[in-house]
Amino acid sequence: MSPRPFRRAHAAIAAATALAIGVSVAAATGAQDPPGAEPEAQPYTVGLFGDMPYNDLGRLRYPALLQDINASKVAFSIFDGDLKAGGDGACTDALYDTALANFNSLERPLVFLPGDNDWTDCWGRYGPGTGGFDPIERLDHERRLFASTEQSLGMETLRLARESYEGADGGAFAPYAENVRWSRGPVVYIGLNVQGSNDNYPYEGLDGETRDAAQIAVQRAEETARKAASIHWLHEGFDEARRAGAKGVMVVWQADPNFNNEQHLADPRSYDAYADYIDALRAETMAFPGQVVLVHGDSHYFKVDKPLDGPGGGVLENFTRVETFGAQNTHWVSATIDPRNPNLFVFEPRIVPADAG
Repeated sequence: MSPRPFRRAHAAIAAATALAIGVSVAAATGAQDPPGAEPEAQPYTVGLFGDMPYNDLGRLRYPALLQDINASKVAFSIFDGDLKAGGDGACTDALYDTALANFNSLERPLVFLPGDNDWTDCWGRYGPGTGGFDPIERLDHERRLFASTEQSLGMETLRLARESYEGADGGAFAPYAENVRWSRGPVVYIGLNVQGSNDNYPYEGLDGETRDAAQIAVQRAEETARKAASIHWLHEGFDEARRAGAKGVMVVWQADPNFNNEQHLADPRSYDAYADYIDALRAETMAFPGQVVLVHGDSHYFKVDKPLDGPGGGVLENFTRVETFGAQNTHWVSATIDPRNPNLFVFEPRIVPADAG
């Protein structure tokens, strides 16, 4: 997460906003499919969380969240990035080893996506004690630890397609093992490495940037290449969804893309890297006959809304954005996929009782 003053954690207000715009934020009905129903017609639930554990309080509360997800018997969970707060010290190997142990304590599969506090900011954006590491080296470390096989994390695993397989012969996509795809029932899931802190496209003197021009150029080159790979993988995922006749697509990444400058940022350079992603997402949503969801973290403000405009200026009715909890709000979001519901996706904020307050 980049250090922007607008970020607050007002989950109750955001939930009220989601309800006001008519998006389903409710528990599943619990209705059962008739005998003999196809698996594709049976509802199931997915756990969504990220931006945690943050600080001492978050580390104290985190085990209760993991236990709550286990008790809920989700089909699988998705972690949308950020293993720590930016100021929680340096990105040592112990950070990732601890995260891996936590993820593998989940009884059902866990799909991991990286966050900016995990790698792009590890050079020391947040001041003394938070630096000393090369961002690209830290991302490569995450790839080796979390994305080196075709299996997810968790006690029970899920088989994933990784973009790196397309570059297995040394092609352009060989590094991008963190970009993943899988499906269950009527939904295709696409995980992408899209980051806060303007997707690792820095500008001198902006958002705490103090590196020299040569290092800024290195990071910009990384962002440009990764963006090309991520947008390619996004298109590939939608192509797969159309071929399969899927009813829905869920895209998950870390960054808050600041739709329509909803954060009211004065300097466009704080968010100009996201326009290409938004344009690609808009084009694919318009060409897809089913429901599309973007899940992200980064701003720690639970919300469900429809921020993506179509060419006529009205919202794209088949697109929904879900932002997960984070920071001091150590809670998660459940997504119930119900093929009998015209909206297909039903989202519920899951407040962990032991972590409330």
